[in-house]
Amino acid sequence: MQTKKSFELQLVHLSLFASVPSFILLVIVMFVADISIFLILLALLLGSVSILYCHAQIHQKSAYQFRSLSNLLDAMIREDYTLRARSSHGDVALNELVASINTLSSRLRKQRLESIESQLLLHTVINHIDVAIIALNADSVPVLINPTAEKLLHITEKSLPGASLNQLKQLRQLVNGHSKVMSLTFGNQQGKFNVHVEEFREAGKPHKLLFITDVSTLLRSEERNAWQSLVRVISHEINNSLAPISSISQTLKRTLTREENLESCKGDLIEGFSIIAQRATNLANFVDSYKQIAHLPEPKKHQTSIVSLVDKVIPLYQNPLDTNPENQKNKITVSRSEDVELLIDPIQFEQVLINLIKNAIESMQSKTATGEVNVSWQVNDNVFRFIISDEGSGISNKDNLFVPFYTTKKQGSGIGLVFCRQVLEVHNGQLNLINRADKEGCLAIIELPLS
Repeated sequence: MQTKKSFELQLVHLSLFASVPSFILLVIVMFVADISIFLILLALLLGSVSILYCHAQIHQKSAYQFRSLSNLLDAMIREDYTLRARSSHGDVALNELVASINTLSSRLRKQRLESIESQLLLHTVINHIDVAIIALNADSVPVLINPTAEKLLHITEKSLPGASLNQLKQLRQLVNGHSKVMSLTFGNQQGKFNVHVEEFREAGKPHKLLFITDVSTLLRSEERNAWQSLVRVISHEINNSLAPISSISQTLKRTLTREENLESCKGDLIEGFSIIAQRATNLANFVDSYKQIAHLPEPKKHQTSIVSLVDKVIPLYQNPLDTNPENQKNKITVSRSEDVELLIDPIQFEQVLINLIKNAIESMQSKTATGEVNVSWQVNDNVFRFIISDEGSGISNKDNLFVPFYTTKKQGSGIGLVFCRQVLEVHNGQLNLINRADKEGCLAIIELPLS
């Protein structure tokens, strides 16, 4: 197979062929001029050596220049932009080529540095932003997550390949470029999340980028502002409703002052006082029901044993002297673990436990079969978790669980869960309520940081 000659060899051959006619003509002239054969041979030898030397220099210099440029381009391919080619004296065309390549290398180096700086900035933002970022490939399989997403999904990026993330199934059908606030559950964390979806292409295939933001705290803040405004309005209305009571009181006072024979107006007096007493009682109960969530006192925290709290609360619902069969139908069990000292307000925390255990028991009273409320606690990753499980009917309306004054009970006030969550939030904790996966019922999970 015929091999192609290198460019520098072709250049040498061309220059050699160009010098051959002149060399032959010189030899012919010397023969015609009747110069001695010795001088002709000497001239022939010197001319041949001179021609070969010149062509060797041409080959060496051209090869050096081409190899230098080749090495420079090869370094640029390998993203090494530190090398530079040197210009040669007198070679204008080659110097222009060298200058262009050096300029290209400088620009690529500058662009690479800017790209690295941008990537570092983007990497820092992604790793520290309080937004879960998840990249899905064309098959809707997660291929990239940031630390916030790792914490939310309870998974690491190393264990991501092959991981089954069922929590993301309902997110894969969201429309590109749209945001939606959804109620989602990730492990034991339940709340409101704003989900935004963007689409990008890699290797010509469509990919999705999910941005998941926990807006539970923001929504709760807005919710709290809303119902505090409601409380102010209701307070105003209550004050207005006191005006008739004041009027009745003044009327009764005048009657008592004016009438000498009280027997004749005894019925009116009793009716008036009864109206005042009943109205005052109703107003007092109503005011107390919302006052405790509108003006929660500052917690007085100190180290408290969780076992001592449980031992105080459980006997309230396990009275052996109570003969009511309805109250004896359901039982409370305690899965005791090692005692934990918590920096909490014991009075407020005790009231939280009372509310949650009471709710658990009441959720099972509509059932004819016996049920069980189980109380347990554990410590994982420096987080204390207190779990109350029941075998009731579960949660039917998750969206309204923590809406003030919303209740499904006939005698309920709708402030118990709101009070519990507010107490836990001032303790830097949280309350989650989820339906049980193993059977019908509910799990109330309290989480408090130990640090």
